[in-house]
Amino acid sequence: MVLSYNSLSLYLQVVINLTLLTGLILLVRNGIKTMEVIMLFLSGEFALELTDLVDRLLKLNTLNTYNYALSQFLGLVLLTEIYSRYFLKVPAFVKWIISGYAMIFLVINILNIYHGRAVTFYSNIISSIIICSFAATYCIKILQKGKVEKSLFIVNIFVFLFFSVECLISTTFNFLVTNHLEWVAPIWLFRGVLLWCFYLAFINLGCRSGKIRAW
Repeated sequence: MVLSYNSLSLYLQVVINLTLLTGLILLVRNGIKTMEVIMLFLSGEFALELTDLVDRLLKLNTLNTYNYALSQFLGLVLLTEIYSRYFLKVPAFVKWIISGYAMIFLVINILNIYHGRAVTFYSNIISSIIICSFAATYCIKILQKGKVEKSLFIVNIFVFLFFSVECLISTTFNFLVTNHLEWVAPIWLFRGVLLWCFYLAFINLGCRSGKIRAW
């Protein structure tokens, strides 16, 4: 019996939520003080993923639009902080500029939703490019130093892969939501699997953060 796309995506969504919940329990049990930002990031993502799942099960179809705008903001601000702590020396003024940009587009997107207009995907394209640039810079740093911390490297790979796909999806969003599901379902499922691996990599990083030397 071949499962439909809706069934597969629902199962994947449940698996992602269970993974995040399990990961957060593990991180709380480890109690490492240096991983607060990772805990905050995963807690925020879990809250968004869980409300998305509840929204889907109850067939409300209202929360996911707000969650998308919040996810853009959360991802950009907290991933910038995570990269600054573990991967790169991100100047304070750069972090302030990125935070300001993220806040401006959060307000714009929330207002668009409130007035019944679509969320702008241009902000997500720019956010994805910024995050991918962090990942690419870290790869250059690795090549220059010749030293690799496995947990950081795995996270960096999945960050780059996920946000590269996210950028492409945001660029072609109208095509992906208006064309036949059989054509676009593999793309959405691939994104979902990549997101799951992305979360697993961050959970692993959180569990090992006490053993990792920051840049």
